[in-house]
Amino acid sequence: MRLVVASLLIVASLVAPAAGGQTPTGSGQQALRACALLTSELVLTHSPTANKKIMDLMPKQEDAVGPNGSGCQYGGVYLQVDPFARSEQLRQSPAKDWSAVTGVGETAFFHNNRDRYAELMVWTRNHHFTIQMSVPTGRTAESIRSNTIDLAKALMPKLQ
Repeated sequence: MRLVVASLLIVASLVAPAAGGQTPTGSGQQALRACALLTSELVLTHSPTANKKIMDLMPKQEDAVGPNGSGCQYGGVYLQVDPFARSEQLRQSPAKDWSAVTGVGETAFFHNNRDRYAELMVWTRNHHFTIQMSVPTGRTAESIRSNTIDLAKALMPKLQ
């Protein structure tokens, strides 16, 4: 009997996270899995460094981030969903080198990470997320600001 119960628990734990790309959290909410949201189509459409041949060879890499979040590295883009424990505090007082962005989410901020990554933090009604996008050689983070914003806008319907 114990073997049957243990088998059912293992199967349930494998099936539950796959449903809708979500995993349960300790707070009763469903945690979104970043790699379920970050599709190859989105990366190829929005990332200036994405290369389909390389993406096909390198699978997505997902990891746990913060108390309830997840992160996904794929094709020059790193997406984090719900990574911050105190997201409202960060939302109210971002660092001075983060600039406000309008037209995406309820609140959003952009950051140039030494022209290596263009970073965007976005808050929606139910979630917050970050995008870190690799800057192509010879370009600046500012030059791909619209790429990060457009990717965020494409992700928004999945985060409602």
